[in-house]
Amino acid sequence: MKKLILTFIVFSIFATTANAQFKKGREKIRAYKVSFITEKLDFTPEEAEKFWPIYNKYDKKIMNLHREEKFTIKKKIKESGGIEKLSEKDSKEILKNIRTISKQRYEIKTKFHDQISKVLPYKKILALEIAEHDFHRSLFKKYKGKRRKELSK
Repeated sequence: MKKLILTFIVFSIFATTANAQFKKGREKIRAYKVSFITEKLDFTPEEAEKFWPIYNKYDKKIMNLHREEKFTIKKKIKESGGIEKLSEKDSKEILKNIRTISKQRYEIKTKFHDQISKVLPYKKILALEIAEHDFHRSLFKKYKGKRRKELSK
């Protein structure tokens, strides 16, 4: 019984530490994204004040869709034993879910563009699209470089 309790305590500490590190990493990425977009778009104070609440709400919705797609769909495929073992019915259902998520993503982005066009000129909205793309590429390059360093140790 003591071993079981000790194992539970060690596992709890590990899980709490891992979760804290994950949140810290996510916060660092978020701060980097805010800095990156702010630098690229060169907001006026008024634009920034109006932009960030709208953008944060939009970004949260997009991230939730991404998580849903990543975890729900990939989990379904994995639980089935991989794509090769999926039934036609399950495959059809997964593709339907992917289309639904794509439509939702499009609707969220369209609504965001409508809202943000009241705050920013279209030129800055276009610059935002490019900045988001550049941010993701930059983040990927940083991650790829970090992985190379870890692997070469």
